[in-house]
Amino acid sequence: FINHFLLRNSFFFFFKIFFKGIVKIFGIKINLEGLPQIKNTLFVSNHISYLDIIILGSIVEGRFVAKSEIQSWPFINKLCLLGRTIFVNREDLIKVKGQLSKITKSLSKGFSVILFPEGTSSDGSRVLPFKTSLFGVTEGEQNRNLNLQPISISYSKLDGIPIEIKFRPFFAWFGNMDLVSHAWKFMGLGFSEVKVKFHKPKRFSFFKNRKKAAEYCYNLIATQISQDFQSTEVEKK
Repeated sequence: FINHFLLRNSFFFFFKIFFKGIVKIFGIKINLEGLPQIKNTLFVSNHISYLDIIILGSIVEGRFVAKSEIQSWPFINKLCLLGRTIFVNREDLIKVKGQLSKITKSLSKGFSVILFPEGTSSDGSRVLPFKTSLFGVTEGEQNRNLNLQPISISYSKLDGIPIEIKFRPFFAWFGNMDLVSHAWKFMGLGFSEVKVKFHKPKRFSFFKNRKKAAEYCYNLIATQISQDFQSTEVEKK
């Protein structure tokens, strides 16, 4: 047990330092609100860009859940392997049980897991519908005392000025955007700010089923993103 604890802590210690270095290189200021749970937590976040992974990786000690296609993406796949990412195929319902087992096993060993249930990224102005299959982990009787904590991510400012709509594609990464050129353009923009809010956590036992768990997370995150987006628009005027 002690060896496992030390191995886990040393892994995340160096991994967080690595991500903090990238955050600094990219010129991102993170404004934190709320506190993340320490362990045994399923974190659920909206998804805007690969930047989300860098930002959350610098704050949270957890394993990411990513779609299986990422295993073929240059550089990102190496990063995922280093971070012990759990790869899933949301379209293959037959494999869902095995994928839930991987997540459960990580949580039961004291690891936290970070899930992006939108399944893809967007421009960040709204939250896409959540895919609920992987929320099935909250239904396991042996998992009732584990935690579920929603996270909302909003990219808010560029060089101290609220981000205009025309600049959002520089932060968001979706569709068929080229990763290298996108990252290069982003680094040339200047200093940026992102708001990361950790919402109130709940025990898995609080939820009747996976759909209620997904609904709880979606409502909190979508409301927060809408408020952040509106306040940015007001601040620009």
